[in-house]
Amino acid sequence: MKSHLMISAALLFGFTIAGNAQGTDPKELIGLIKQNLATSMQNLKNYEWLETITVTKDGEVKSNKQSQCYYSVDNKLMKVPIGNAQEAKSPGGIRGKVAANKKASMKDYVEQCVAKIQEYLPPSGEKLQSLYATGKTTLAVLKPNELFKINFSDYLQAGDAMAVSIDQEKKLLTEINVNTYVDGPEDKIAFKITYAQLPDGTQYAKQTVLDMPAKKLKIVIANDGYKKGAGK
Repeated sequence: MKSHLMISAALLFGFTIAGNAQGTDPKELIGLIKQNLATSMQNLKNYEWLETITVTKDGEVKSNKQSQCYYSVDNKLMKVPIGNAQEAKSPGGIRGKVAANKKASMKDYVEQCVAKIQEYLPPSGEKLQSLYATGKTTLAVLKPNELFKINFSDYLQAGDAMAVSIDQEKKLLTEINVNTYVDGPEDKIAFKITYAQLPDGTQYAKQTVLDMPAKKLKIVIANDGYKKGAGK
């Protein structure tokens, strides 16, 4: 969550570009967004919540695990597993060995994809500035004077794309989308973070989805059950 909220600073340049394009007051708008995200990051340290990670292949659930999350007194994100993680059972004998090898290969691929996505988050302010200078930044108005999306092409490698959606009226970050690839353009993966708000206005990553179509894999990370902690 911390890394997700850290993007506010990196997005300042790109957001200024979009604000100017719409004739808004970017300085005031940026200040409000930055303040909101900074406050939310600080507020989340007073919460504990439930994280559920589900891995599916061909639409079939392969693993599902839950963790209780909270920040320690030294501001480290702690995750305590709840119960036993559920994983699909492998057959015995030779079939079991083949299945185990496939499972290990799948795990390696998933880790490779996650590592690739981590190269995009948080975005680099210098990189966003460079993309704008070379004409690779565009603005899509989703709802006039309310919702818009900032698009960045060739962010990390040729042919990739990053899009950041913002609720201009509420001054909130709503979504981040990344479309990229691992070994080549044919090995595409997509990463999406959807944000939501708690009653006190605190923003959090409600759902994170990583799609790996080449392997027919999907990982969904859901965060819910937020409640004020006891100052762990």
